[in-house]
Amino acid sequence: MKLLRRTLLAGSVAMLAMTAFAAPGSAENIKIGVMNALTGAYAFGGVPIQNGMKLAIKEANESGVLGDTKIDVIEADSAGDKGQTITLVSKFAQSDNVLMIIGPTTSLEATGGAPVANELKVPMFVIGSSKAILDAGPYSMKVQSVGTDIMGHLSKYAVEKLGVKKVSLVFDRANDGFVGQKDAFKKLLGDAGVEIVSEEGILSSDTDFLALATKLAGQDIDAFFVAAPAEVGSNVLLQARQGGVPTNVLFLGPSTFGSDSFIETAGGASEGAFVVSDYFVGDQGELNQKFVKAYTDAYGNGPDNWAAMGYALATLAVQSIKEAGPNPDREKVKDAMNALRDQPTVIGNHTWSMDEGRNPHYGAAVLTVKDGKFELAQ
Repeated sequence: MKLLRRTLLAGSVAMLAMTAFAAPGSAENIKIGVMNALTGAYAFGGVPIQNGMKLAIKEANESGVLGDTKIDVIEADSAGDKGQTITLVSKFAQSDNVLMIIGPTTSLEATGGAPVANELKVPMFVIGSSKAILDAGPYSMKVQSVGTDIMGHLSKYAVEKLGVKKVSLVFDRANDGFVGQKDAFKKLLGDAGVEIVSEEGILSSDTDFLALATKLAGQDIDAFFVAAPAEVGSNVLLQARQGGVPTNVLFLGPSTFGSDSFIETAGGASEGAFVVSDYFVGDQGELNQKFVKAYTDAYGNGPDNWAAMGYALATLAVQSIKEAGPNPDREKVKDAMNALRDQPTVIGNHTWSMDEGRNPHYGAAVLTVKDGKFELAQ
């Protein structure tokens, strides 16, 4: 379906126009606000996430899962910016009167928008991993596991399979999600007796990592871990290898790097990297195979980790609307969202659920780059 675009000004906010998957203006339709980082440093994830979300909603409309009710989507670009996200949450909730909001892409944005969503009492279902999203109140929920959960899979593999004993940690110090991943990985490794040689804070706006590369090259380490946007982390890895960090010093990364853009940017330097991922495109399960085909047919390329996260999130959002019953309102959808348990999904171990603290759980996969492609690490 062709996307019609126009520019709306709300302060400094540049927005994408409404995209209707069903006839606009129908009394049976409900509206959902969909926002992700379609531009900026986090667009590597935001674009496929948005694509996955739209695909899931399109499938819901076509399948009639909500009966005669159809979902209209109002799209926006959060641009990876906390202030822009706050403005968009307010606009979606008040001007557009959406039933719920899905997105944005990162914890950086979501921790800004979540308090506003709770103040305005509009359900907001986001990607980011930060627990602060949940702490903002019952109207904000997240699809992604907390750092200690998903990073546990990588730390266990690093210690038990790779024999890592000395590690340096590099992280985006301005992003709560990446800081949380670093802190979780640090604790898990420390508990396993691994020595943390150094912790190096960077910013997503940085491009020159020569000094960092030189420092890493001079350290006695088995591996270095990077928690940052995919393109930034790719540049850290590439410059680290160019700066003298040998290939026997392993690269470890969170699910941010579970995307082909990581391999494309890092090139040959990505060979042998180990990444914990929410999703593996090669999974032969029936649900995933249907998703891969549908996504490829719709967008001309296969899904990555972020496309799958967007698809999973939107599928769960639709389910919460369904379980809210006839004539759903925001409070009913909020309650249904917080009651979701044991839902089928394309990510992790194929079952998404929450604990009593509303923290999501679904498992993970450790991937490695071999011959320029991701495969399951053995």
